Amino acid sequence: LLRSELAESIRVRPTGASFTGRRMSGQSVTTPLGEVPTMTFAGSTFEQVEVGIFDMSSFPAELAGIGGFLSLAFLADHPLTVDYERGVVIVETRETLAARYAEGALLSVTVERDGPSVTMFMPLTIPGGRSISVEIDMGSDALILDERFAEETGASLDGDGVRRVEATDETGHPYTRRFTRLAGRIYPTAAPHLAQDDPEVMFQRIIHDGLVGDAFLRRHVVTFDVAGAAILLG
Repeated sequence: LLRSELAESIRVRPTGASFTGRRMSGQSVTTPLGEVPTMTFAGSTFEQVEVGIFDMSSFPAELAGIGGFLSLAFLADHPLTVDYERGVVIVETRETLAARYAEGALLSVTVERDGPSVTMFMPLTIPGGRSISVEIDMGSDALILDERFAEETGASLDGDGVRRVEATDETGHPYTRRFTRLAGRIYPTAAPHLAQDDPEVMFQRIIHDGLVGDAFLRRHVVTFDVAGAAILLG
């Protein structure tokens, strides 16, 4: 996704096509598509790259300097590692990817493709023992769960210590979010040894089971292998 002002300044013209995606709360968001002749990232050059041209004027002020967002679709054929502690991202080669597979915890994921959009989902076990399918979302911080899982995870959405936020999103949709801490542990269903105890959680009425974000991911060196339908946690 490119900020619309940036796309205009480098003369990226819409192709006439568009893509409509859905927010986690279900609202549709449509963005026109364009094409950039070349883009270079981490020493690799990509040609004829399809981009979304996105109006970011309603985004928070701290994102004012962001020119765009790099997605899994951009690197669908190029595995990418995010090393949070070192503050670097690495585009893997065949050889370095093999080393990641040898050293990290392998988690099989479901890859959903919708036109130019690519999304990863993984099984996550929540307090109470249920395994749910959560979207892997680096853009969120705390674990996000749909409201229907509150009771079985032991969370009282109207109890003491629950922070409630009511607002309206960029599409004009009103929402209610409740923030609390779960008593128990969450873990990738295939890797119980990677459990996180008593995680912070946000409950909201959403179209997915949940989303797992930075609060979980940043404890690891994370490799995204879209083609291999896997992530690796080092």
